[in-house]
Amino acid sequence: MSNTKVGINYFPLDVHLDDKFGLIEAEFGLKGFAIVVKLFQKIYGQQGYYCEWTPEIALLFSREIGAGGNIVSEIVESAIRRGIFDQSMYKNYHILTSNGIQKRYVIACGRKKVVNIEKRYLLFHDAPKYKNVHIIGENVDISEENVYTSAQIKSNEIKLNEIKEKDVKDADEIQSSSVFDFYEQNFGMMPRHIRDCMIAWLDEGMEPDLIIRAMEIAVEHNVRKWSYADKILCEASQKQIHTLAEFEKEKRERNAKRSANAKAPATGAAGEAAKQGGYGTYL
Repeated sequence: MSNTKVGINYFPLDVHLDDKFGLIEAEFGLKGFAIVVKLFQKIYGQQGYYCEWTPEIALLFSREIGAGGNIVSEIVESAIRRGIFDQSMYKNYHILTSNGIQKRYVIACGRKKVVNIEKRYLLFHDAPKYKNVHIIGENVDISEENVYTSAQIKSNEIKLNEIKEKDVKDADEIQSSSVFDFYEQNFGMMPRHIRDCMIAWLDEGMEPDLIIRAMEIAVEHNVRKWSYADKILCEASQKQIHTLAEFEKEKRERNAKRSANAKAPATGAAGEAAKQGGYGTYL
């Protein structure tokens, strides 16, 4: 049985949510909103893009979060009715998912080597455009000869992947150690919550060199706080920047734009926006 992690360690939650969430909160109060967020945690943290939802699972979930089974069922039914979760997927497969959930999951897994999604559950139809996404259930040929050949190929692939994964794991441990070492050498003893935050960034594909660069910038600005570096990483992630090379390229392009704006200065709000550029005051 594979030990490969399927879920993700964090998921984005917009500051301004749409009316679907507002209606849930209007009907059930903050408890309704909180339970929907807990369901998101269950989805993203386990299967990544869906979770099974049966009466038994609902009962266990209710006990886990300390809420009554009836209120949880009512909130889930309302969330399905209002489109937070896809109605057809729940009706046909007894799962909770949506196009938005799947899109955010695929984007968050951009640095993973393989992301498996079952074809029958697929709602995010742009998913196959991502090179690391593998749609399970496509191009199936069950002839005996092909099954035998596929089994041989699969066996060889598994052996090769085991070797590669060991090499990658060893390299990742070395890189992770360098990130932790840099923090302790420049910021002091590392609290557990900061270590967990760094691991989350690494799991989401943030290059160790970029994490170190973010901390270097904090040191250069004499602000030896992880929150400063974390803000830089958050803003980089929002721009789909995950490597130091991408980060430096964006910086050069931004500086070139500033130089061009300086030759023809804008006024008012537009001028301030041009001066500000990316990453706020963090660069």
